[in-house]
Amino acid sequence: MDRRKKIYLQYAAIFVLIMVLGSINFIIKTSDVWRGNLTKYEYTTLMPKELMDLVNQNLELIIIDTRIKEYFKEGHIKGALNLSHTNMKTMNKVLRKDMSKDIVVYSEDGEMAKKICNILANLGYSKIKNLHGGIKNWIDSGGEVIK
Repeated sequence: MDRRKKIYLQYAAIFVLIMVLGSINFIIKTSDVWRGNLTKYEYTTLMPKELMDLVNQNLELIIIDTRIKEYFKEGHIKGALNLSHTNMKTMNKVLRKDMSKDIVVYSEDGEMAKKICNILANLGYSKIKNLHGGIKNWIDSGGEVIK
């Protein structure tokens, strides 16, 4: 192959690569627009004092402890359900019937609960709340735990 044909082939390959990358970029950007029509929910963060107030008001509130069973047995917030972060499918199945209720999620230090709150919000739960600082902050703030 002569030099001129090699150059034309290189230009053609570069052109095809640019077209493919441009198409991929277009698809990624426009999918955000398509998803933009869907309702987006975000979770809110509760301080321990705010949760204490909600619990004292006896509101219809679902409290989810996302820690593993062993930690849950060592102490948890009164009325909390133990739905471990290791099985989101089960958590979604249990909570699906209560999507419109206020759901408070907590973990050991609040970090895992943030991730779970994001997942639940993306699944369409509209009243998700994260306990700031998790059970550690709850205890430090004088919150009661039961065994």
